[in-house]
Amino acid sequence: MDLAKARESARALFASLLPPQAQSSFRFVWLNNFEAERFWAPRNAIQLPKFSQPADMAIVNRLEEMGLFLAQYPDVLILREPSDKAFLAYLSDLGFDLPIMLTVDQADKVTPISEAILADEAVMGMLSELAMEEGACYLLPFAKTKMEEKISDQTGLKSLGPSAAICERVNSKIYSRKISNELGLRTIPGAECESIASLEGCFERFAAHLSERRSVVLKEAMGVSGKGLYVADTNAKLRQIIGLIKRKAKPEDEVAFVMEVWVDKLKDINYQIFISPSGETRLLALKEIVTRDGVHLGHRFPADLTAAQMACYEEAAQAVGARLFEDGFKGLAGIDSIIDREGAVYPVLEINARLNMSSYQLGLEWLIDPRSCVLAKHYPLLLKRPLSFSDLKSSLGPDLFIPPRNNAGALIQNFAAVNVNFNPGDAAPFKGRLYSLIVGRNFEEVVQIDQRISLKLGAWQAAESGRSN
Repeated sequence: MDLAKARESARALFASLLPPQAQSSFRFVWLNNFEAERFWAPRNAIQLPKFSQPADMAIVNRLEEMGLFLAQYPDVLILREPSDKAFLAYLSDLGFDLPIMLTVDQADKVTPISEAILADEAVMGMLSELAMEEGACYLLPFAKTKMEEKISDQTGLKSLGPSAAICERVNSKIYSRKISNELGLRTIPGAECESIASLEGCFERFAAHLSERRSVVLKEAMGVSGKGLYVADTNAKLRQIIGLIKRKAKPEDEVAFVMEVWVDKLKDINYQIFISPSGETRLLALKEIVTRDGVHLGHRFPADLTAAQMACYEEAAQAVGARLFEDGFKGLAGIDSIIDREGAVYPVLEINARLNMSSYQLGLEWLIDPRSCVLAKHYPLLLKRPLSFSDLKSSLGPDLFIPPRNNAGALIQNFAAVNVNFNPGDAAPFKGRLYSLIVGRNFEEVVQIDQRISLKLGAWQAAESGRSN
């Protein structure tokens, strides 16, 4: 098990984007600004009704701690709060060369981290000092928007990869549909809607599908994580949502949606591609997406694919990579796709011009036996008091992944989201999530470990609830 090699291989992907003269002496400043789509979407873009709970937003913001799996010393990782010391010790015991951690003064738990950094004079000063040190220092965000470009401009940190404008263009579902059709890839029947008139025209076109008892989905061009979409199974419902958009629209507002027939799918597949500075495209990983009610819950890998399906993904990766390179995009991109009930692959549902959840597993191929099966998932928690990592470790016992002693079990991928919503003095239970990779020799063992962990976490929560009462 050569963890150093694995860590370096993940980091080397990003290092390969550097100019040759910078590759001998550099460091990255990792900034994990999850849900950056809110800054890519134009301020005057019409949006579908959606509800975001502050507790859920706080949890998503603290997924930034997953950067510990990619950053390594002498890199810098920016966090909202210090990580649990026992969790850091766990990662060190696994062999991770932890980065320098820099915490930002946040006004609240839901403010985007880039906004918090720009408002923190002390942190901005530290970043400026890093930029002046010997050796190249590059800002490496989860996603690049105008906010991260502003941080680079004001601190002197060098910028890595394509511009925010290119990322914004590539990340649009409208762009994904257009290039899928242009490249001759199998594309879900649908249309791009960039005006009220085109929305109304699409309604007429899709009414026939609804009369055949097929649902139609309307998606915001910059929707993310199951938000910003509406599924209609009747003409009345589709007419209602289009009517709502018309009533909300002002002359200066931007209309950016895609409308598609809802395909009866067998699997959701996510894959990542990496486009080098010379335009070479590498297909990195294919993983089956686990969802519930349209919400992303995790990944299962390796994905169970036929040889023909695998060939389809390899062909699509090369075609999409060449097109992205032509449009000025280099670096890592994630692509969502589906396989329908007949086994046909629709290889480009949407392109994410950023890292995604599976990106944080790039440095784990040498830590996890390549013959293993893995499920990436999160466990929802409702807690009365903070859960320490030491207590979690004791509760999980032999189901905690600690190779070589235990090559099966839960590899904890994020602990910060467990206690993020705890407020001292508040007696009400608070929401948390535990993100983990469940590793087993086969999927049957993965399921068994998952069930045991669910029971252990449930028992711990029940015991703590009884104790507090």
